[in-house]
Amino acid sequence: MTESKALLFAILAGIFTTIEASINAKLGSIVTPKIATLHNLVTGTVIILVANFLKNTLNQYAKIIFVSPQWLIGGVFGAFIIYFATKSVPKLGVSNTLIIIVASQIISGLFIDIVLTKQYHLGWIKMIGISMVIVGIFLIAK
Repeated sequence: MTESKALLFAILAGIFTTIEASINAKLGSIVTPKIATLHNLVTGTVIILVANFLKNTLNQYAKIIFVSPQWLIGGVFGAFIIYFATKSVPKLGVSNTLIIIVASQIISGLFIDIVLTKQYHLGWIKMIGISMVIVGIFLIAK
């Protein structure tokens, strides 16, 4: 994948996250946040199942039995992300919820890169960046 395509996908993921949070919050207020989360996951499962079927890649799922169990829990986190966002948006609003989510992703991502995988080091530039993200949360949320 080219870098420009990856950038486009990242931008689309951000836009779709915003739309998804808005829709799920409204749906959660009509039904319940748990039902809205369930609907989101079922709909997503159907869409990706059809996409894999059309691309004839569904047979690759058989490899899942050879994967270490620690790499199989992503769906659990995905369900929590959807549920927590669905519960948060009605109280905090879409922009406040998403700025907190994005800031949390940046900080936890840096933690993973610096402490767990040791891909980067925590220099003064990164510390300033983290500080600016935290200040930005407060400025946007006020």
